[in-house]
Amino acid sequence: MSTVSQWLNFSSLHPSILKTLQIKLHKKKPFPHLIIPHFLPEEKALSLLQALTQEHFELKESDLFTLYQTKDFISSKNKILRQFRSMLCSTEFLSPLEAITNLKLKIHTLDIAGTIYTDTNYLLPHDDQLDNRKIAFIYYLSTLKKSDGGALAFYQSKNHEPTTIVKRTQPTFNTFLLFPVTSTSFHQVEEVLTNTQRIAISGWFHGN
Repeated sequence: MSTVSQWLNFSSLHPSILKTLQIKLHKKKPFPHLIIPHFLPEEKALSLLQALTQEHFELKESDLFTLYQTKDFISSKNKILRQFRSMLCSTEFLSPLEAITNLKLKIHTLDIAGTIYTDTNYLLPHDDQLDNRKIAFIYYLSTLKKSDGGALAFYQSKNHEPTTIVKRTQPTFNTFLLFPVTSTSFHQVEEVLTNTQRIAISGWFHGN
């Protein structure tokens, strides 16, 4: 097992910080979301990146997406990846996350895998609603310029359908992004336009 104290500074879990994050989350448009830069100490971020490069990535293709993905970390033989997963789905991490989002989450229940998007890879608009998913997250382990593409685009919606992109965020190393999964949380990964790899760890926290 791996505790939050081994990954994060306890100051980041102070009640005043959590309250600030809660306010930021719910003020964001077009739907609540939170972007946390410098999520981990840099040595931890680099150790995760190194561990991820040792995993097997399989090409995933459908009408909705083209990308490369690992298997869920629960089956990984890499200790660092398993420890990161254990930390994210521990009570110690989920309790503050529940306070920020006002959502009830299941302990030790998490979908998590590594992803790589490279030249021409993409993910079309969708809302992530499936299998009691409550919160979607992305932890970026690479940085892409606007000219590289690969932005995460957030959609305005109408009648539970995506309409117009109103916000884009470029992947930035060691940034953690999350948002509650709802009928209006439409987003996409825009096409990567260069050979710069968009490397991330992503998945979903679940509720009952």
